[in-house]
Amino acid sequence: MTLIPDREKNDLKRAMRTDLKNKVSIKLYTQRASALAVPGRECRYCGETQQLMEELAALSPKLELEIIDVYAQSEEAREAGIERIPAIVLGDTKGSRVKFYGIPMGHEFPTIIEGIKTLSRGVSPLTMDSRKKLKRVNHPIHIQVFVTPN
Repeated sequence: MTLIPDREKNDLKRAMRTDLKNKVSIKLYTQRASALAVPGRECRYCGETQQLMEELAALSPKLELEIIDVYAQSEEAREAGIERIPAIVLGDTKGSRVKFYGIPMGHEFPTIIEGIKTLSRGVSPLTMDSRKKLKRVNHPIHIQVFVTPN
């Protein structure tokens, strides 16, 4: 069973053909599927998130998906600042980077699509006034946005 309905896949494929300008790196931090459950390492949505990201990446050659097992590749996960799984990182460490925790279903799915489009274009959707104000910030800032169905 697919997670992205066929009609939506076709719409996304068309949109990505026109909206994606450059390649976008997608890194999924997850755990390898196993028949053996290790206490403390349960990941309720890792399998579904991997399936969703694989379906999404198959829609455009400009989407480059890399799947990282946080237990087998713990150093890479630690360097990326991954605190829980599943985690999706759009972009790379050299440029812009957006990190999502959890499965991006429902209202979160359009958000991840817009993030991909924005990174692919390489141009911020912020107003010029906001960009000017942000240029004055001279220290790292960590921004978190929490989304709930409500």
